[in-house]
Amino acid sequence: MEANYSLSLISLLKGIVYNHQKEVWENLLQFEADIKNYFKDLSLEVYIDKTEGYSFLRQYEWEDEPEGAQLPKLIEKRQLSYQISLLCLILRKYMLEQDAQGGAVRVIITEPDIINRARLYLPAAEDEAKQQDKIVSAIKKVIELGFLRKIGSNEYEIHRIIKGFINAEVIESTLNALQKYATEKNE
Repeated sequence: MEANYSLSLISLLKGIVYNHQKEVWENLLQFEADIKNYFKDLSLEVYIDKTEGYSFLRQYEWEDEPEGAQLPKLIEKRQLSYQISLLCLILRKYMLEQDAQGGAVRVIITEPDIINRARLYLPAAEDEAKQQDKIVSAIKKVIELGFLRKIGSNEYEIHRIIKGFINAEVIESTLNALQKYATEKNE
């Protein structure tokens, strides 16, 4: 027997669900309680941001779990490279800046702008072209992570889901630490 919310279950297991996926999104909202209960038994939390229009699964942390009853993790945390982490922070900061200016719902940034912003936090390079290639390569990885989408020859849209992964309160302190690191490397 097929559950009425199988579409949402499968879509969440495959990755991020966005509100522009009308059929899945409406199904998710209609059966939200059932879907959350289903995944809770698997130690997964369904995170839904209705305002920004996205949903994804994350590992649920059981607070009352007895010692030794640790369940295996279904969703493993990934270690991101320095440059990918840096780009994610830069993109999240740019989104904050655009939101503060009362910008549009879509946040668009150009590749040259991303590269210039990233260079502020990287040690000086003898080979600027090689450094730029590394940044462009990191941009591709950020696209794969689902935080960025290419919309033109050198334009990208920052997906609002980045807000669910990067807390606004840590951006400045982390970027300041990275800038200090870059400055020390240059000395």
